[in-house]
Amino acid sequence: MQGGNKNSGRRAVIDMRPDKQEIIKDIVLGRRTLTEIAKRIGVDYTTIQRYRDSKITEEMRRSIMAEQRIRQVEAETEVINQDRMDVATTYESLARRVEKLITKAEANEDDAFALAAMEGLRKVLRDIATMQGKLATALTVNVTLAEAKEWVTLRTILQEVCDEVPAAREPLLRRMRHHVLSVTREDAGVGI
Repeated sequence: MQGGNKNSGRRAVIDMRPDKQEIIKDIVLGRRTLTEIAKRIGVDYTTIQRYRDSKITEEMRRSIMAEQRIRQVEAETEVINQDRMDVATTYESLARRVEKLITKAEANEDDAFALAAMEGLRKVLRDIATMQGKLATALTVNVTLAEAKEWVTLRTILQEVCDEVPAAREPLLRRMRHHVLSVTREDAGVGI
């Protein structure tokens, strides 16, 4: 009987789907309930539950969560930078208008108004210079090493090597401590 046995060699339904990565992201990020996912792809709820419990690793979860956080930070950064650009555009428009007033006042030989407009232009230009100095340091996205996909993969490889060659664990940890690399324990002794 090969049908539903765990070791039957049959691939999981989700693994055969072209939208597998989106389904996994839906599960990890909770974008849809397991019931909704099951209905959408035409399987039983327990199929999705089993897939979540047996196929989605902690590394996969961390990688997906890190990618999601990065996307959110980048989107928020873009909004902030766009707001800054809008303010800069408004100031530049204001500066052009004040320049027109100065030109008009000079043409009418209204020196007092031209002088007042020049003082206003000086303030606008100072504000623009201050703001552009801040724009030059546009926001950037920082990712901690623990969330980086490459570190998650490297950590898994190091763990596998230490499991395969137990004698390697002690020298590895000693060198990591010597170079002041963080060594953490997670979930009841899992980790390097």
